[in-house]
Parts: sequence; C-alpha cells; structure tokens
Amino acid sequence: MKFSKDRRQIILTEITLDKSFISFGDFAWEQEQKVEFVLTNIGVNLLVIDNINTSCGCITVDYIREPVRPGYTLLLNVTYKAEYAEHFDKTITIYCNVKDSPFQLKVTGNAK
Repeated sequence: MKFSKDRRQIILTEITLDKSFISFGDFAWEQEQKVEFVLTNIGVNLLVIDNINTSCGCITVDYIREPVRPGYTLLLNVTYKAEYAEHFDKTITIYCNVKDSPFQLKVTGNAK
C-alpha cells in the first residue's frame, strides 16, 4: 500500500495512452511543433495529475488541471520550440495516481 507524505492512502486508477512516443521528423528549427497526447481514465477512481516535468524549457505542456472522471479523457497539448538547429530526444514525466507513476512520454525530431 502506498502512502503520501501526510500518510493518507493514495487512491489509484488506471489509464490508457493513445501514444507514448512521437517523432516530429525533420523540420525548420524556427517552426514550433505541436502534438497532443490523450490519456483516458479507464479505472473507477478520479485521475489526478500531481505534476508534469519536462526535460528542458523548450517543451511546454498545457492541460486542464482538474481531476478526470472515469471514462473521460485528458488532453496533453505539447509544444516544442527549438532554440537552434539540433537533433533532440526529450521526455515529459507525468506524476499521477496510477500504479506506474511516474511515467514518461517522449518526443524526438530533427530541427534543421
């Protein structure tokens, strides 16, 4: 059984992801790239996102910061903005009330 710092029991749920990896391929480094990840709550409890961390400031994640009811989805709108031309392999770490938390999403590409 897992406990939070204040000793309350963490109530878990289950999710599915539409994808956990995306490659933007080759693109002009000045062009902002966007992708959407879809998390679906397939459990019986609310899905609560505690925190989302990115591996660099070049990635932002926008989402509705409210608990997700069973049967509903959460859209994670991810934006990558290169500061210069580079190949990249970045991660988005999601902390929430699922068994495998934290888990990671990955974005890669080649900003030319």
